[in-house]
Amino acid sequence: MFCGLDFGTSNSTLGTLAGNSLQLLSLEATGKDTLPSTLFYHEESQRIDFGRAALESYLEGDEGRLMRSIKSVLGTSLAAESTTVGDRRLPFKAVIATFLREMKRRAEAQIGQELTSVVQGRPVNFVDHDPDANREAQDMLEEILRSIGFREISFQLEPIAAAWQYEAEATSEDLALVVDMGGGTSDFSVIRIRPDRDGTEIGMEDVLANTGIRLGGIDFDQLLSLATIMPLLGYKAPLQGGRLRNPNWIYSHLSLWPKINLLYAAKVRRNIDWILENGDGDPRFDRLATVIDERLGHRIANDVEEAKIALSNRGETLVDLAYVDPGLEQALAIKNLTDASDQALERLKTAIDECLSQAGCGPADIGVVLMTGGSTEMPFVQQAIQAQLPDARFQNIDKFGAVGYGLALEAAKRFG
Repeated sequence: MFCGLDFGTSNSTLGTLAGNSLQLLSLEATGKDTLPSTLFYHEESQRIDFGRAALESYLEGDEGRLMRSIKSVLGTSLAAESTTVGDRRLPFKAVIATFLREMKRRAEAQIGQELTSVVQGRPVNFVDHDPDANREAQDMLEEILRSIGFREISFQLEPIAAAWQYEAEATSEDLALVVDMGGGTSDFSVIRIRPDRDGTEIGMEDVLANTGIRLGGIDFDQLLSLATIMPLLGYKAPLQGGRLRNPNWIYSHLSLWPKINLLYAAKVRRNIDWILENGDGDPRFDRLATVIDERLGHRIANDVEEAKIALSNRGETLVDLAYVDPGLEQALAIKNLTDASDQALERLKTAIDECLSQAGCGPADIGVVLMTGGSTEMPFVQQAIQAQLPDARFQNIDKFGAVGYGLALEAAKRFG
């Protein structure tokens, strides 16, 4: 049996033939068709939780190791490294394989058949301006997919897969800009929509341009955290009255999901001791030590992510950090998020301009903008893109399922 697999930085989906129709499978007891790309390795029992259950185990205080946003190591130097899980060292490649194998197992249990063929989604660029790293990332992903039992493997760019779902329901030809902003990357494609395609795949003659940048939800989380939360832990605070530099890399790691676990190594604790020795008794550095010693980094990152979502929905929120220091809290407003994201928005607009230029068209030529991926739910992102393409109509497609469903459609055409 075939499937389409969208392995995302934040969430993953799998679509296949269930009964007589293509559909995204519910891979959790919650009934949701998204599975957060998260694992929790329990320290004593060595049980592994996946998805929402993994995050719940961590937040409930179970002893173990949380792994989240694992896709983001592909194409980076971390991909070839290992991480400590209890008393074991696990290659990051093995962690990714464990997660994807569980997705495959759950799907096979639902449909009662073995999945042997897959169209795997991939971003336009795993890494910006590095063709070799992008090729290595896809090669590693293919190796992982083969190791968990897939025998026929092909890839499709995620924004093109997202366009499949829209085209299946479109009634007229159009020129579309697909904006796919997920947890780790933002991809853009200019595609000619042709409802008369009669069952064939979107051909390269109809894909006029693709661009992509390494910018996603976890980056907006980091920007918000560095601007508002990390200063409470001493970010940019002086050491020895300004005579020594505070090592900002610690805060950069602490505010980015894939790197938080790196801070729990013994050699990092020596850096924390040095900061405390030279921090002139600043209580903010005591908070930093607490976060490292009690391994609270993921909890802070989760609270920042929830704050970002709350700001997008309500415009203001309160982050309760009493688990770091009794009474510690931070009030946030939407302006905190937009101010912190200024440079990220400029990168986003530049990437869209580049995509239009590669396609040989201007903003006025785009008839429809298809928005998918969780990061497109942020109002200031929507407003920035609308200002860039004022004449286009904006079509919201399934934020978390469009890519997976499109990959399943393509798998049906290639392998069905």
